[in-house]
Amino acid sequence: IWPDMAIEHVTKGWMPVMLDPKHVVIQSPGHCKAKPVPHRACAHAFLLPVRYATPRRSTAPRAPIRPTGAGSSPHGWIAGAAAVAISGVGPCSRRATPAFTDAQKGGLRRHTHQMNSGTKVCMASAASARELQSSAVVLFITPKEGASSFGGTSPEPSPAWREVAEHLCARLPGFDARLSASVLVVEELDMASTSTADVVLMLGVSNASAATELKRLTSGATAVLSYNCCAEVAALERVGGFRQTADPVTGAVQSLAIALTPWSDIAHGKRLTEQASTLFGRNSSEDMLYALFFVIHAFVLELDLVRYTVNPTWEKGPQRNVEEFAEMCRCCGSEIQAAISDPETKQTIDLLNACDLRDQVGSYRVIVSYETPQLEDFSLCILQKNNVFGCDAAILKNPRVPLLRHWRDAALDMKAAQQIFIGHLDIPEAHPEASQRTAWSWKIVCGANPAYDAFPAQHQIFYPSEKSKTALWYDPVFKVETLDGRQVWTKRHYRCMPRNVDPDLAGEGGTSAGAWTLTTLDNGVMSREHWTVVDADDDLSWAVFHYSGAAAVVGQSYLGALLCSADGRWPASAVDEDGLARIEAAFRKCGIAMWELYGHGPPASGRSFMWTAAHEEWQKQSPPPLERIGDQTVQAWRKSEKERLANRLPQSSDH
Repeated sequence: IWPDMAIEHVTKGWMPVMLDPKHVVIQSPGHCKAKPVPHRACAHAFLLPVRYATPRRSTAPRAPIRPTGAGSSPHGWIAGAAAVAISGVGPCSRRATPAFTDAQKGGLRRHTHQMNSGTKVCMASAASARELQSSAVVLFITPKEGASSFGGTSPEPSPAWREVAEHLCARLPGFDARLSASVLVVEELDMASTSTADVVLMLGVSNASAATELKRLTSGATAVLSYNCCAEVAALERVGGFRQTADPVTGAVQSLAIALTPWSDIAHGKRLTEQASTLFGRNSSEDMLYALFFVIHAFVLELDLVRYTVNPTWEKGPQRNVEEFAEMCRCCGSEIQAAISDPETKQTIDLLNACDLRDQVGSYRVIVSYETPQLEDFSLCILQKNNVFGCDAAILKNPRVPLLRHWRDAALDMKAAQQIFIGHLDIPEAHPEASQRTAWSWKIVCGANPAYDAFPAQHQIFYPSEKSKTALWYDPVFKVETLDGRQVWTKRHYRCMPRNVDPDLAGEGGTSAGAWTLTTLDNGVMSREHWTVVDADDDLSWAVFHYSGAAAVVGQSYLGALLCSADGRWPASAVDEDGLARIEAAFRKCGIAMWELYGHGPPASGRSFMWTAAHEEWQKQSPPPLERIGDQTVQAWRKSEKERLANRLPQSSDH
């Protein structure tokens, strides 16, 4: 039994878990006993009930696959079959064991894995079944009623768990059309048959008596997760070969296997369970969706959205990790030396290695907390110039957000679209009547992306390029509360170019006015974003913008939407009735619910989490750097910024 196989139970027999190529731990039904087994004793094939991702999507009812001679699992889990042939040297044995049926063989794929000892191993793993699946199904289980912990800093706090689940169901296919989901309320469990879902997520289930029915219902799932549930329900959690258990013997064997085989499915399942717990705890729909994506990608269906990572991982394997490190040293030796020689940069790299860079919230918080010239050179060389890790990511095409068609009683054209972006900035190109002539275009009231929209005190500055009639520049200025407790202003520089949209999303007469492509270099990594003007009040008291972006060389795609006003406060004209309904409709076009936003409480309360009294006091001593960067390229500005940071000079500007 090889480490990648997630062994759960052998009915009325022994439970073996491979620790290394030469030893297994054998657990009897009555006691646990460590017994070394010679390597040659594993020379042929074992046939045991195991838990692995079963390829399916047939409309016919699924019957459990039972290996010859195996009893039924007392846990009620679907039994699979795994055969592992091990040879000392040379090619893997391709002999099939007569114990497998044709159906069992269809769920397995033998492949080789080179260990440090030179032994080649044939194994059937969760990855093989994942490659065979063409879709993935998620089941959310919630109470019929009951407030959730989501939306604490949103205009609609504490939505019902059922509402959260139904909204996530609607969003899932937008990330990948092969994903689907449904919701089941816990009060109707007795009427439900065993679920065929690949992943089950239980939300806010506090009824301990439902645990038995939930165990039955979820018995066929590859992964079962929970959040804000009672202990009896949370105990049903399992991912891959890992499961929560109160039995000390089973727990000890599981912990030992994880410690000694960190590359195995059981260890991978434990890491994913812990990661999901962290992401769920942020009470963010985006983080909850990504926790599901990580699990689905690992054990059910390969997803391009989370396929790539620049982290060294057990899942990549020692050989690929070493190859990537060698390539880094070959391409960027001097940049690496400079980075690790600078204590602050070295600390940043260590923190980034400690988190999953696909976790955009956690990784971006690290990056903006410790920006140094050495970090930018390090990232620019390894990621942007050489793409050492072979990452790629595309801008998500969904949701398909239509453009604003009319503004101020006229069809939206390019001039009007520019005036909406320029907003209240005191420049000649601003709208002569609606603009309030301030040092910024807009201040953000609230936003939908927890990684990029939740920073406090965000100023947007849009202004025309002096070298192009259609291009704009965008300089966002926002406050960062760093991981070590500092408060600092941070600035970026984007180039904005008009883009074309599909005819069904275009404005009157087929115009694409209001659609933009923004590009920037952020700490050595190029980002490209599609922005859309969704709606704007005639007097520019508010505007809603949507964006969909990607940082290709780190494999990240992301979405967001923003409500902006002149002062960062909720617009007085949209506190209730028609104005509020219009803002809600704009966010619905973006596929975003009001409880998903960050930065402002219920409109009538007037409470802002972006622009607090404490921030106003701090800003008196530390005014924001609102000087426009000017008509220079992103690369040229970043170069000047690196020189300024290296010499600790005050910020300069062309204006």
